[in-house]
Amino acid sequence: MSEALFLLACAALGAFWYDAMRARERALDSVRRALDAAGCQLLDATVALASMRPAREQGGMLKLRRVYHFEFSDDGQRRLQGRVILHGSRLEQVTLDPYRQQPPAWTVVRGGRDLDDESY
Repeated sequence: MSEALFLLACAALGAFWYDAMRARERALDSVRRALDAAGCQLLDATVALASMRPAREQGGMLKLRRVYHFEFSDDGQRRLQGRVILHGSRLEQVTLDPYRQQPPAWTVVRGGRDLDDESY
């Protein structure tokens, strides 16, 4: 009987570990997509679990709500904080610290000379 309990506990622990790794990969993928859309870069290429607790969904099902923290940069020098929340396997929220918008690669200056203008 004790061997069966031990094997059951090992199987439960393995299932929990596998679920945790899948949730972490989902959070990391969501963060990468959000930062790509924002024009920022993920620092350290990872997310860190900040909290995990059971929470009920709208239907009443009890699932784990995981909060991960990460760092990103908008200019390659500043380190800013972000947070991603997963409820079960569903993405709930990605939050980024306020960051500067990247300037466009080119700027139109009104009142300047044309390159085709021979008078300069």
